[in-house]
Amino acid sequence: MITGKVVKSLSLAYVLLSVPIGSLPAMAADEAANDQEQKENQGLWNYKKFLLDENGKWSVGVGTIVRNSPFRGEKISAFPIPIVDYSSKNLFIRELKAGYHFKKVDDPYIGGFFFDTYLGARMRPGDSRRKFSIDAGLRGGYQHPYGSLAISATQDITGASDGQEASISYSFTFLNRAKRSIVIPRLTVTWQDRKMANYLWGISQETTNKMIASQDEFVLQPYELKNSVVNYSAGIIHIYKLDKNWNTILGAQVAILDEKILANPAVERQFDYSFIIGAAYTF
Repeated sequence: MITGKVVKSLSLAYVLLSVPIGSLPAMAADEAANDQEQKENQGLWNYKKFLLDENGKWSVGVGTIVRNSPFRGEKISAFPIPIVDYSSKNLFIRELKAGYHFKKVDDPYIGGFFFDTYLGARMRPGDSRRKFSIDAGLRGGYQHPYGSLAISATQDITGASDGQEASISYSFTFLNRAKRSIVIPRLTVTWQDRKMANYLWGISQETTNKMIASQDEFVLQPYELKNSVVNYSAGIIHIYKLDKNWNTILGAQVAILDEKILANPAVERQFDYSFIIGAAYTF
């Protein structure tokens, strides 16, 4: 709703063979301690002592989403959202998603495959069209010290659109030496079927009637998308550790909308911008 491994040189083997046998257990313990310390003090995927670990901790807080709607006649809007983050051995809550880990990466310093199932909240763009729906999804991919590649597929389960969506994304995690700041950029390509695209980017007759009834200054005329669409987006999130418990969160995302969406006269821009600012308490 978020790792590098030190390769030992061959000279170490020579040193171990040169010391008395009685010294080996102590040296082995020291090596294990050093390895653990190095893992805790470096590694791009290190969340220990930072925000959340896979240890059942919670982060709760509040944030604000600022969005510049691509629809005509609408201005920049801001509205509060709760921030809830939790991760344990199998369960997680993150990025407005709650789910279950079927397979996790055992050692992020080495890398491996992961596979999750989740329920996620979706907010439809546009102030006059704002509506929440729930998707059920599957997500899998490969996490490596140099980034994470994920593929996901979702299905609307609330009847709002009965649409489907699939995406592929790549993200990379930067953690500063002081372990107080983490930056995660992400690139995503998203496919939406006709039903999902029409729900998100079309204008229903019902929406137009509501605008007329409420005497809005700008009335969006009905428009139905006939095809699936592909959008491209780039986002970045920055989390800063203020102290042992408090963290600030800043994020931004921009999506490049498909030309089929721009064919809708109600859409005046190809770029959909959104920002988030918030704070959370970890316990």
